[in-house]
Amino acid sequence: MLPVRRFVLFASLLAPGACTGYYAGLSQGVGGGTGGSPQTWQQVAPGQEQTCGVSTSGAAYCWGTNEFGEIGDGTTIAVRYTPKAVAGGLTFQSLAAGANHSCGIAADSVAFCWGANAHAQLGDGTLTDRSAPVAVGGGLAFARLSGGAGYTCGLAKSGSAYCWGDNSLGELGVGDTARRSMPTLVGSFMALTFGSVSAGDWSGSFHACGITAAQSTYCWGDNSQGELGTGDYTAHTLPVAVTGGLTFASVSAGGPHSCALTADGAAYCWGGNAYGELGTGDTTRRPTPTAVAGGLTFSSLSAGGAYTCGLVSGAAYCWGYNAYGQLGVGDTLPRTSPTLVAGGLTFQSLASGFDHSCGITSGGAAYCWGRNQDGQLGDNTTTDRTQPVAVANP
Repeated sequence: MLPVRRFVLFASLLAPGACTGYYAGLSQGVGGGTGGSPQTWQQVAPGQEQTCGVSTSGAAYCWGTNEFGEIGDGTTIAVRYTPKAVAGGLTFQSLAAGANHSCGIAADSVAFCWGANAHAQLGDGTLTDRSAPVAVGGGLAFARLSGGAGYTCGLAKSGSAYCWGDNSLGELGVGDTARRSMPTLVGSFMALTFGSVSAGDWSGSFHACGITAAQSTYCWGDNSQGELGTGDYTAHTLPVAVTGGLTFASVSAGGPHSCALTADGAAYCWGGNAYGELGTGDTTRRPTPTAVAGGLTFSSLSAGGAYTCGLVSGAAYCWGYNAYGQLGVGDTLPRTSPTLVAGGLTFQSLASGFDHSCGITSGGAAYCWGRNQDGQLGDNTTTDRTQPVAVANP
């Protein structure tokens, strides 16, 4: 059993601190922020080992690992412990963080990506890593983006879903397993119009899900843990309907699992459940949607690597894998049902990454918790946090 670790939110956590651990002897970013007025945020997007956020003015920042340029500041300095401005001076509507790459939608709805590109996940028609934003090819206008481990999916303003990058298990939803270096229409001949799309594959399970304009839920890609919700464990290279007869308003693809909300806030999850990430009170995998225990009414859900978090009237709840404190409950013990995040904060939004989570409070402040070996929590340390800690001011 892992040791129990408890942390209290002291003001000192917000100040610059010494960097320790594996990266202590490597080239690092300057930490500490500007010391000016606290930044207010409209969105924070945790990835695998980096996090990105959009300020209320539309400025983009990223922090954490930067080996492939995923911070987007024009460098490949090993790590960035506090938010660094993304190069290019673009104004962004939203950002999405994957495993080693990041993407965003600019004010004019053009998509940009940066970071690792070995699997063509940047969508610019090349396999070249980028340390600053590069426009996604195809000339599409996007409404939303979602980053996976080696691929990216996006919802065009037309309602069509597109994916690009790695496709070894059919996670692009294009009917085969060939890699794509440019946005490719999901379910081409199926003529599906989506209202949302979510890319998963955080834990070696490569799948994506989306909800159509007619409120039908589809998933595609790997299904070894039942994460497609089809009632079996057969992979699909084209979108396949989730079974169970439920109508969902939102869906989130995580690692070996997926979760969705009905219009009235009832939460359902399906797929792998080794750590309780389905929230069903046990560790039995489910290939069909199963109600999350507790009867809570959620306003949003976000599936992470092997855990899930959601908001209930501004209060954050998490469940599943917790080795790094990503549940935010004050220890590192797994939970099989929703558990209140410590700290008493009221959040307006919440998002789960691979092993860390972040949220924006009702006042616009950003907090993160969980794994921090690469500085992905943005608090100028590499210390894992089992409770929310404020992201440092840029």
